[in-house]
Amino acid sequence: MGAKYFGASVKRKEDPRYLRGEGRFVDDIKLPGMLHAAFVRSPYAHARITAIRTEAAKRLPGVAHVFTFADLERWMKPLPLFGAIPPGLSARVAVTMKQIGQLALCRDEARHVGEIVAMVLAGSRALAEDGCELIEVDYEPLPVLADAVAAALPGAPVLYPEWGDNIALSFRTGFGDVEAALRQADARVRERFVIPRYVGMPIETRGVVAQWDARDGTLTTWNGTQVVHFVQQGLVSALGLPPHKIRVIAPDVGGGFGTKANGYAEDLLIPAAAIASRRPVKWTEDRREHMMGSAHARAQVHDIEIAARRDGTMLAVRDRIWVDLGAYNSWGIVLPYNTVAHLLGPHRVPNLDVECLGVVTTKTPNAPYRGAGRPETVFAMDRIVDSSSRSLTATATRWSTTAATSGPASRPRSPRWTIRPCAPSRPACASRASTAVSASRATWRAPRSGRTKAPPCGSTRRATRWWRPGPAARGKATRPRSPRSRPMPSASRSTG
Repeated sequence: MGAKYFGASVKRKEDPRYLRGEGRFVDDIKLPGMLHAAFVRSPYAHARITAIRTEAAKRLPGVAHVFTFADLERWMKPLPLFGAIPPGLSARVAVTMKQIGQLALCRDEARHVGEIVAMVLAGSRALAEDGCELIEVDYEPLPVLADAVAAALPGAPVLYPEWGDNIALSFRTGFGDVEAALRQADARVRERFVIPRYVGMPIETRGVVAQWDARDGTLTTWNGTQVVHFVQQGLVSALGLPPHKIRVIAPDVGGGFGTKANGYAEDLLIPAAAIASRRPVKWTEDRREHMMGSAHARAQVHDIEIAARRDGTMLAVRDRIWVDLGAYNSWGIVLPYNTVAHLLGPHRVPNLDVECLGVVTTKTPNAPYRGAGRPETVFAMDRIVDSSSRSLTATATRWSTTAATSGPASRPRSPRWTIRPCAPSRPACASRASTAVSASRATWRAPRSGRTKAPPCGSTRRATRWWRPGPAARGKATRPRSPRSRPMPSASRSTG
C-alpha cells in the first residue's frame, strides 16, 4: 500500500456493479439439468442411528436420488483438520491434543443437533424437502454433554470412548511465582465469567453448486467460502482426484466473518452427489440450517483471579479456561492458543499462571469467528481488572474512614464556598438535589452583588473564582456604609 492511501478517502471500485444488480452469488448459479439438494438432520444432540428407511422418499415423484452413508461410503473420508501444534510452541509448552475428523454423513452416531444423516436430490428444493420428510430414522438417544465444565470432570459421559475423557486439548503455561504474589497482595479478586455461544449471521447463507464433467473427469464447484484452497485440498483428499482436476470458484460472497472460513460437510456432499448422479447439484442453506449446521463461536468459561497492591499495581493473574469446542475439535490449538496468548493484552503483570482445557460437547462444532478467541479473553481480563479496581476503592474508603475517626481532632475549617441545592419545588431537579448537596466543591460563582443564583441542575462546572465571606463574616470590625441615595437637585437657600 502506497503512502498516498494513508488518511485518504479511497474510492471503492466494486460498488457500481452491485448497485446495478450485477453481482453474482452462489444462488445465482443456474445450470441445465440441475438437481436441488436437501438434508435430513439429526434432531438429537447425541444419538445412535439404528436404522434408516428411504423407500418412501425414493418413490416420491420428482425425487431423483436418496443418499445415506452407505451409498457414498467410497468418498466419506474425514473432513480436513486444522490447528496443528507449532514446533516452536511444543518445544516450550507441553500440549496434549486429540482430534477426530468429522464424517460428512453420519455413519452410526449423531453428535450434535443438525448433523447430516441423509441427502435427497430432486427437481426443486421443495420436492427435495418433501422427500426428506418421508425418510424414517430410528434414533437411540445417548447422554448429552451440554456444559463444558461438567463435561471435563472425571466420571462425565464420554463422547469418544477411545479417548477415555472429553478433554481434546490441554496445556498449562505462565511465569513468575503466582502463589507468592497472591500472599503479598493487598487485594485479591476471583470471578467466573461465562462467554456464551455465538453464531455468525451473514446476509448470504452458505451455498454450494457442483458440476461433474465425465468426459475429462473434471469437477467444477462454486462455493460461498472464504477459503477456496482449503476446500480444494479437502476435495482432493476425499475424491481421490488430482488438484488440477478440481476447480473451486468463490463468486461474490455476501458476508463471511470467519463463519465461511471453515470446512463443512456440504462442501464434500454436493460434489460427491454431482459425481454420483452425473448431473449438476445445487444447495442453498436456509436460516434454520445455518443456526444448526454452520460453525458456532466463543463459548468459554474463565475462572480468573487477580492480585494487586493498594496503589493499583497488578502483581499476578491466575486463570483456568474451559473452551467449548463442540462435537469435533476441527481447529486444534487455534482457539485455545489465541485465547491464552492475548489474555494479558496491554497490562504489565509479573506473575502468570494459566491452564486451558479444550472440551468436546454435544454441540455444533466451534470455529474461528471475528477475532478467533481474542474477544473472549479480553472480556475476561477487562472485567477482572474492573473488579479489582472496585475492591481497591472500597478498601481505600474503609481505610480513610478509619483513619479519620481514630485520628486527632482537627479544628473546623472556615467555609470557603457555599453549596445550595436545587429548589425542591422543581420536580425536574428534585432527583438531583442530594447530588448537589453532597458535592465537595461549589459548581457556581456567587455574583459580587451578594445575590444568590442557583446553578444549572446537574451542573458540574468548576468555578474559576471562588466566593469568600466578607470581613464582617470573618469577625472583623467594619465601617458602616451609608445608604446609597439619589443626588439632590440644586436650589437656592433662603437667608431670611
